[in-house]
Amino acid sequence: MVELLAHYDNPYSLCWYLRRPGGQLIRRMVTGELACSHEALDELRQTTEVQHLRGLLVLAEILPPREEELAQLARDVQLVLARVVHQQDKIVLARYIRWHLMPLAYQRAEQDSGFTRYQREHLRRQMEAARLLLGHVRNRGAQLATLTQPLVDRWLIRNRPRQPYARPFLLWAASTGLAPEQVAIGTSARTGDREVMSDAERVLLAIRMESEESLALADRVAGCLVLQYGQSSGRLVNLTTDHVLVHPDEPDVLGLRLGRDPLWLRPRLSALLQRLVDDRRPLAAALRHRPTPFLFPGLRTDKPMASATLQARLRKLGVPSTRTARNGAWLALVGAVHWKMLADLLGVADSTASAWHKENGGDRASYVASRLRQPQRQHGPE
Repeated sequence: MVELLAHYDNPYSLCWYLRRPGGQLIRRMVTGELACSHEALDELRQTTEVQHLRGLLVLAEILPPREEELAQLARDVQLVLARVVHQQDKIVLARYIRWHLMPLAYQRAEQDSGFTRYQREHLRRQMEAARLLLGHVRNRGAQLATLTQPLVDRWLIRNRPRQPYARPFLLWAASTGLAPEQVAIGTSARTGDREVMSDAERVLLAIRMESEESLALADRVAGCLVLQYGQSSGRLVNLTTDHVLVHPDEPDVLGLRLGRDPLWLRPRLSALLQRLVDDRRPLAAALRHRPTPFLFPGLRTDKPMASATLQARLRKLGVPSTRTARNGAWLALVGAVHWKMLADLLGVADSTASAWHKENGGDRASYVASRLRQPQRQHGPE
């Protein structure tokens, strides 16, 4: 641990850290007030300082590594179950978590992107919605086996935001014979946010990010990819050096493998991306000497920056929201490039690209016809 902390570039920064909550936690461990274990840290409120210290202890090989989000999900399970009053409801909820939600978590953990904090939060909301629905049924003098549609509808009136999270529980309960099959929660209508950042504002901000050296390099690259290519913050933070391509004929041009076809970037953005590949560092000062595969690393070398963190950083640079910036970029892109080509370049579903094409007022010309008119693939920057 001392060796890790010694890598702080500025001794005053280290002194500042040791006076803050992270340093206070270290002192509690040194004095024996707090056990040096994952279990002891799990008992604390999971603040940034606690997560940062846990990462330092793992890197220092003081604590064994673990799948952190799965461990935190297990903690969420205990907290949710502890709030269930009736024992029978607790048994039902525990079965739902054990046989339906946890397999989803383990399945996602085996994927290349791993089990993320946002996937964990989605599952936690499903647990919480199921707990609230069970409590509502119990408080009305009913049971899950005798559930009626009016009882569910009455709960939905006051819990409309929880509708998509409660629906999987009721489907599971019906499929296992715990609830009547005729009682259901419908799918919530999805109305996409089509608020758009104006072209003038978006283009000027993109030019500023390409040229203003006083801005953080990672923020400049992320901002350009959002403003110019409509990328989401969640997609960006999971990019690694494996996604970066070098043009076979123009070594100064870099690209990204986002979809089926390579996306070759503009010269200025290519230069910025090359600098980011060379200079990227974890956010934690004690770990900046450690290599990381991520283009936008987080506090630890093995974790990317949180999507919410990247969004907050871009807001400070003038991006009102990544969604409105993406919307503006997509409307501009579908007005210039066939929607199917965009789907292949940017790695989005055909239905998404086609919906934006329709939103822009374009027709649904055949992709095959457009390929026949342009038989040669584009090899230059997009």
